[in-house]
Amino acid sequence: MSGVPAAAQSLGTTARQLPKGSLKILAYYEGVHDQTVNFNVAAPAVCTAPGGASFACGQGGDVEAKGRGGAGVVKLVYQPWDSFQYYAAVGVGDYSLSVPSTTVTNVLTGDNPGLILTGGLKAVIMPDTIVTPAVAVDASISRSRYSFNRTFPGGTPGVGGNIDQRLTMMRYQVAVEASDVFTVKDADEKADDQAKLTSWRAQGVKLEPYGGVKWSRLQSDLKDLASGGHSGGQQDTVSPFLGLRIPVYEHEGLFAEASFVDGYEYAAGLEVRF
Repeated sequence: MSGVPAAAQSLGTTARQLPKGSLKILAYYEGVHDQTVNFNVAAPAVCTAPGGASFACGQGGDVEAKGRGGAGVVKLVYQPWDSFQYYAAVGVGDYSLSVPSTTVTNVLTGDNPGLILTGGLKAVIMPDTIVTPAVAVDASISRSRYSFNRTFPGGTPGVGGNIDQRLTMMRYQVAVEASDVFTVKDADEKADDQAKLTSWRAQGVKLEPYGGVKWSRLQSDLKDLASGGHSGGQQDTVSPFLGLRIPVYEHEGLFAEASFVDGYEYAAGLEVRF
């Protein structure tokens, strides 16, 4: 079977270049709801694990599951030179799968949090100017692993059985994004600019929207640790995304990002630049 989450990894950063030697730290929450996961099941595949999710394996076909979860993430971004940014991220959170079978929907979940590790780089191919937005290409590799120890037939707690399964996902992602900075001022701020040039807030409210499209390849593996059997696969997906960064002070800011394709993914948090 092959798992295909529709949403991709959040970027959390815009396409604009950073000053040479900059270090940026982001802390944010990333969540996903109603994430479509397509299981491509072939007739000869091992489709029922002891105590685990069961699939209708009498014939080949697609089984649509739903995933949901969330994680707290810390991301470090470093730009040593003018064009390239290098980053690494670690996240801790939970994830569950709702898998339909022949009679009920099995919800796979676990007590222990999963781990997400990400590494990547971003190349600024067009810096932002007064008349043109910034454009960048972002490439990353992410690995996530979740342990499932319970399954609830029909999603009803207290009725489910014990399982021992592990879901591992490797995601390879390339994103193209563009961003631009806009400054919003009222009439009083514009008239008083000359008297308050040293004030960060007197420069107006800055907004930096960003967006683009992501291509990702997901390789998934669901292993039953009791029997040793496992199945997996890979598939490509494309999803657009939109985000907004709001600089609060010169080195601090807030951001939010979302993607809406076959479910929805969102992220929001704080950034600090050194």
